[in-house]
Amino acid sequence: MFNLIPQWAEHYDEFWKAIKIRNIWFIKLRYIAVLLLFMFLILGQTLLNFNLNSFQIKVIVITDVLILLCNIVFDVINKKTDYNSSKLGCMKISILMMTIDLFFLSILVYITGLFFSPLYLLYVFHMIIGSLILPGSLVYLYAVILSIVNSVLSFFMHYSVIPKFTIYGLVQHLNDHSIGYEILFSIVFTFVLITIVYLTNNIAKELYQREKELRISLEKLNDAEIAKQKYTLGIVHEIKSPIVAVKSILDLLIGKFIAPIDPLVEEKLSRAKERSEEAIDLINDVLKFSKIKLLELEQTEIFSLDELIKIIIDQHTEELNNKSISLNYKFITKKSLKIKGDRTLIELAFSNLISNSIKFTNEKGSIFIILNETEKTIEAEISDDGIGIPENEISKIFGQLYRASNARKEGIEGSGMGLSIVKEIIEKHSGVIKILSPSKIGKLNTPGTTVLISLPKYLD
Repeated sequence: MFNLIPQWAEHYDEFWKAIKIRNIWFIKLRYIAVLLLFMFLILGQTLLNFNLNSFQIKVIVITDVLILLCNIVFDVINKKTDYNSSKLGCMKISILMMTIDLFFLSILVYITGLFFSPLYLLYVFHMIIGSLILPGSLVYLYAVILSIVNSVLSFFMHYSVIPKFTIYGLVQHLNDHSIGYEILFSIVFTFVLITIVYLTNNIAKELYQREKELRISLEKLNDAEIAKQKYTLGIVHEIKSPIVAVKSILDLLIGKFIAPIDPLVEEKLSRAKERSEEAIDLINDVLKFSKIKLLELEQTEIFSLDELIKIIIDQHTEELNNKSISLNYKFITKKSLKIKGDRTLIELAFSNLISNSIKFTNEKGSIFIILNETEKTIEAEISDDGIGIPENEISKIFGQLYRASNARKEGIEGSGMGLSIVKEIIEKHSGVIKILSPSKIGKLNTPGTTVLISLPKYLD
């Protein structure tokens, strides 16, 4: 009994994907073969002077129709067979197709002259195909059976035990050779088939194994990257702790909880506090970036995006008040807009965008947030009348660590990682993000920025 699943490929999903894909490819190829066989018959009779008798024509036509019908059945079965749930099922389809192909090909080869048939070389083609997708031992068996069957048919035809057929327009004298020729032909044919199976099967096996080794190497690299991100996460978190402690002490000093301080000293301490806050913001960005790299979106939930945005706006109330910025939130549709995804990440993305709008908008500026829907998506629009982004830099703005030149010129601090994180979050949720500048509410000196986000809507 044959082991239909090679031991080296039993737990290698890429091998089974390839089997499924090749089954589809061969089904399509078989449709072409049906057409070519029909053309072979028509063109042979009309242009190449084939002198086929009525029995030969009838057998070729019936065989062609049967191949077509079988292929339709294969097509239906293959579409219903998933390699994830039935790996053996995919292999059985391949074996069944190969067996029926060789059976019909043997009929066609016999009816068109056996060793003198122009279709004889198709055996070689089938051995190559079989060696790519089937266990080697099974293909060897096919090769041996074909050699024996064709040798026996040749012997019987030579001694008129069974009817002789040929394409008389191509071959004039069927018996102008000895039995020795047929024996030698059979031996050479068997050798060719066995050699082809050996070479092709070993090459295919080696390629699969090399691909498997490459995939394992890639997985190891990915594991190493995850380990690096975790290490970065740990180190950066440790760096954050003493800086937060320093900021707490500065808050106590500036708040005069310990003792009164000189105004000049207070100014210096305030600058130190600002710098420590910038350092903490930078560290937070690095932590967020490392966390997003480690995330695989395996756990999702269904939540209301409009309610989440209201919560985020509420969290930024103090920042808005400090700069006297007016924020208008327009929720066009009346029903709650739900999405399916990682709530924490989506909150991080929108919080980052709203925070950016506040950061890059001057005092007494404006921010407009609009939430709308289409049949399948939720459309979010965040616009401000801040400093905007130079037109020639918009295409670069999602790059890691990239900061717009006008932001650097204005002395606005930042790490340049925020938008790259946002873009990755949105794309992980199958969404699209786009940035426009000037914005829809921009002015001459404050062109502003509009961020457009489209996310798949959760359909109840």
